[in-house]
Amino acid sequence: MNDRVTEINTVIESTPDVKLIKPFEQGKFDIEGCISVFVEGLEKALNFNVSISPQYPFKSHDTETIKFSNDDLLEHRHIMGNGSICIHTAHSPLLSEKLGYDIASVKAWIKKYYINKDTDTHYEHLIVSEKAFKSNHFAFFFNEVEYTFSKNQYGFVDYSTLSNGVFYKDRINSNIVQKFYDRNRKILADVKWNFQFKSLPIGGGLFIFLKDAPSNNQRWIFDNWNEFETLLPQDFLKFLHSIEKNATKDKGKQLPLFVGYNISVTEIHWQVIMLEIGNFPVYGEKVNQQWLTIIDGNRSIDWAMTRNCSYKYFFGRGRLKEKLTNGKILIIGIGAIGSIVAKTLVRSGCTKVDFIDYDIKEPENVCRSEYSFFTGITNKTNDLINEMCLISPFFEPTNGGYDYSEAFDFFLKSHLTDTTIKKEIEKWLNEYDVIFDCSADNDLLYVLSQLKIDTTLLNLSISNHAKQLVCAIEQNRYEFISTQFNGNVLKFDVDDLHNPSGCWNPTFKASYNDINMLVQFAIKHINLRFEQDKALRNFVIETDDTDYLTIKLKEF
Repeated sequence: MNDRVTEINTVIESTPDVKLIKPFEQGKFDIEGCISVFVEGLEKALNFNVSISPQYPFKSHDTETIKFSNDDLLEHRHIMGNGSICIHTAHSPLLSEKLGYDIASVKAWIKKYYINKDTDTHYEHLIVSEKAFKSNHFAFFFNEVEYTFSKNQYGFVDYSTLSNGVFYKDRINSNIVQKFYDRNRKILADVKWNFQFKSLPIGGGLFIFLKDAPSNNQRWIFDNWNEFETLLPQDFLKFLHSIEKNATKDKGKQLPLFVGYNISVTEIHWQVIMLEIGNFPVYGEKVNQQWLTIIDGNRSIDWAMTRNCSYKYFFGRGRLKEKLTNGKILIIGIGAIGSIVAKTLVRSGCTKVDFIDYDIKEPENVCRSEYSFFTGITNKTNDLINEMCLISPFFEPTNGGYDYSEAFDFFLKSHLTDTTIKKEIEKWLNEYDVIFDCSADNDLLYVLSQLKIDTTLLNLSISNHAKQLVCAIEQNRYEFISTQFNGNVLKFDVDDLHNPSGCWNPTFKASYNDINMLVQFAIKHINLRFEQDKALRNFVIETDDTDYLTIKLKEF
């Protein structure tokens, strides 16, 4: 350990514009010292107390294990409440090299935020101490609403509990905001979620929109109630007092208070304070012959966690192109291929996805499809809709389901010569922007080829052992698929099929990994064509694993 201390002191002494104010020594746990750092543009060097953890030069999870602190810099950007500046530097297993990277990062911080006083284009969240309230953590998820709040507007909030889970070693209760009401219980805004979330039981809370952030230096959220004295209007405090007075039977229960403020001209962020009924931080007092509601300022604030789950943040890390995400999509057949397509689209930002499948989900379907064993035997359409709703709060099916599947198959295959019914089906299908036929039903493939379908229709099929995936897109879909599978173009084993017990059709053999790999490759190619605004053509993805895995895509 002494060698580490010696190396640190040596590196610091040899670094330009950095001086040792207090040599590094081994403390009880960390190595500690003090340095000064000079950057061109400073009148004098800045001092930093430095603490280096035993894991250094490695990170602790995603956190740097070295801290550079100065309490006099708290007013500046990207500095924590304990005075340590935020740095994120390159990896190195070498202590001396890593220390050089970290000091260079400190210099960059001084230049950017101390000297130039730069601000970032993205919103920098207030620093909130996330602590348990009555031995339980609380989290609240909100969404943007089509309503403009006015300064100091207040009222009621409906919210629903999603689940109770574990937050590290503690319990946590997660909730979503449902509706905002004014103080007279008139609806101001109905938050948009899918039908499953909108049907959850409702709990009640309060809100006040301050417009200005409840913070010090636009960095740290208020710690004590006395910091609110200049922000909270008297009529809201009276409202708060009356709520508690009328809720004596609920004494001891928690009540969330949503505090809203602007983070841009159009965007609102909400923070939540957990209140305990019967222990609100306000009291009545007679001042100059008038009763006022006073804030009990010597009390700390219990902040809960909040997350903005609006569409742009929920899918902010990556989504497919607008042709898919903004489009109305129909998936015909939601077995192994179709269910993987469905989950990929929904996880990638698609919200309007309908399913058609007549089949029932059996336990043996789970191993290579996007279903859960827990739900037992049920309609595939119902089961997948429930799965997709749990993934994305924005997924909302408009049609499809078992009833549509029965009617679609019957009318399409039995009334192909009926001009009127045929036109009705064509009209219905053309309301979709993209249709994925994953049914592996050659009869349906033939019938669909007889219709005038102007929208993008893709047929996805996989050969035995997932050696190939065939995607037919053009008008010759039926001929192309027939040629590939039945015309001896694709070479694969047609005898080694899976034969389930009972009187069932044999199915192709392939694992979830095999199928998912090909489907994801195909969706990637389709999305790329949409991104490049190029026409989609029939294509085949072929794999070869005789030596090592190779994947080739061929367009026709």
